[in-house]
Amino acid sequence: MNKIGCLAIMLVIMTVCLVENDATFPSNRNSSPDGFWFGTQKLGCMYLLGKKGKRAAPSRGTSDVTHRVIYYRGYVFEQRPPPQWHNTPEWDSTAKCPVTWEKSAAGTSQVSVQSVIDFTSRYTRQYGEYNLICNNCHHFANRVSQFLSGEIL
Repeated sequence: MNKIGCLAIMLVIMTVCLVENDATFPSNRNSSPDGFWFGTQKLGCMYLLGKKGKRAAPSRGTSDVTHRVIYYRGYVFEQRPPPQWHNTPEWDSTAKCPVTWEKSAAGTSQVSVQSVIDFTSRYTRQYGEYNLICNNCHHFANRVSQFLSGEIL
């Protein structure tokens, strides 16, 4: 791709962060205490911040121009890299890059939060380093969803 094409892509990605009915945690999380939700943050905003039997597990596209996170039992899990987890409503990126949560839970789980933390702690060893195309935040969120659904251990 030529320099003009790369510049055009970067301009599209580096959009201004706007709040659109966003919340730090899903607003209806109490209606499904064992539910988990997918959420997104604008990728351009995250880029600028960085400068500063069973049914299949729910999954989302892996090439969206957003940053994907997953909420479960009061914790938000993300790969930025490295994989991280937060259990406070105001983690570092939400002040400038609000999360847009899906309206309903993607699924439910009985997995303990500590098991999910352990899974995310070994994520890089198991799946490799962050890669924009092959192992990005969308792949991470889908794998956490698979873990929560019991499809992977």
